[in-house]
Amino acid sequence: MSLNSLSLIVFLPIVVLVNFLLPRRQRYVWLFFASCLFYLSNDLRYAYGLAFCVGTTYGTGLLLGKGRGILRKFLLGGCVFVNVLVLCFFRLPLGGIYVAPLGISFYMLQALGYVVDVYRNRVKAEGNPLRYAVFVAFFPTVISGPIQRGEDMLPQIREGSDFDYRRARSGLYYLLWGYLLKLVMADGLGSMVAFAYNDYGNMPGATLLFATILYAVQLYCDFAGYSALAIGVAKLLGFELKENFRQPYFAVSVRDFWNRWHISLSSWLRDYVYIPLGGNRKGRCRKYFNLLVTFLVSGLWHGFGSNFLIWGALHGLYQVAGSIVSGKEKKRQTAFFQLAKMALTFVLVDFAWLFFKADSAEQAFQILERILFHFDFKQMTYYGSYMLGGTKADLFFMLAGMIIVFLIDFLHERKFSIEAFTMNRVHLAVRWTMYIGITLFLLLVIVRNYGQAASTFIYANF
Repeated sequence: MSLNSLSLIVFLPIVVLVNFLLPRRQRYVWLFFASCLFYLSNDLRYAYGLAFCVGTTYGTGLLLGKGRGILRKFLLGGCVFVNVLVLCFFRLPLGGIYVAPLGISFYMLQALGYVVDVYRNRVKAEGNPLRYAVFVAFFPTVISGPIQRGEDMLPQIREGSDFDYRRARSGLYYLLWGYLLKLVMADGLGSMVAFAYNDYGNMPGATLLFATILYAVQLYCDFAGYSALAIGVAKLLGFELKENFRQPYFAVSVRDFWNRWHISLSSWLRDYVYIPLGGNRKGRCRKYFNLLVTFLVSGLWHGFGSNFLIWGALHGLYQVAGSIVSGKEKKRQTAFFQLAKMALTFVLVDFAWLFFKADSAEQAFQILERILFHFDFKQMTYYGSYMLGGTKADLFFMLAGMIIVFLIDFLHERKFSIEAFTMNRVHLAVRWTMYIGITLFLLLVIVRNYGQAASTFIYANF
């Protein structure tokens, strides 16, 4: 089961209904069973990885709360070492002997962040094992995040909350937007990108460049779609999760991009890798070294392939270069200069996405070689490879969708709330007509793809 599976249509209303029928401070028991059912419905073998992570970090948290002095450092170091070792074990290719537990990279970071926060005395160790298990395995976030902090989630799990119509309505908005991003945009773009990348040796470089640009949009729609679904489901259950994306392709620097993209991961890396390494407190050279190490860790977190290592190294180098240049920029900048910086940032990020998308560094360099030396724009248009396996109507539909996503992000960038506007300015009849229309459109997309397995979210692979 996943947040975009048909079974969720039956599962979610039951979970929400029972959740609010139970006493507030007892709901965590129901959420524990619901989260286990959701997660283990994918594969019962996933229980081993999740149980190990929950058990070791829960026990370490309790011991840290009672320990003193150097013992606490040994406890923290041992817990981190063992869990990272297990994560590396599942990431290494072992001939398909065992299936890596779904979402292990996400829930393990969340659990380790909790242990570090207990060590730093930022969070009190959770004594109830079921409440802690809900924190780690909360079903909207367990597969692909967003990565939560103990100080934000544990109080909500302990106290619960009353049903709030406005929060539930907002949750439904997030669900509609998330499904549109995933089912309509990400899945549609995914088949087009795959058409080019799966036959990259015979594709004109122009087609591969076009596909790489589309991949940047696909990845954003896929992961932002999942984050919207997770936030929406959590709101329906009475929980508030923090924003995970904030118009990342409007960033004017790579540093700004990482303040907007996968915010829960980038802030985790900042707080638990970059700052413990020394951050920017030990001189400029040490700062640059820390940036490089942090983004290499990010690359390895996504996978042990050399392509991910190059992707992480590129972003580390971008950050170092940006840090050097930023001090020399003028304070007042024209709108044209800001747009130029935005365009340059997208080019740099999309170049790195090429390595992220490729199956290996070798494949990425081969694709890059075709883009640079076999561009063949005329061949791309003459033979129709620009349609990427679809029809002109399919391409037009996806480009129109990209424009809509861009316009909505632009409005959000300008602090314009579409949700507030529709509630305050749009007539009730028009509003519900719009809701029903979007829902029917999504059902049409689902029916059109009936018989196919629900496409997994890209970040579920990490």
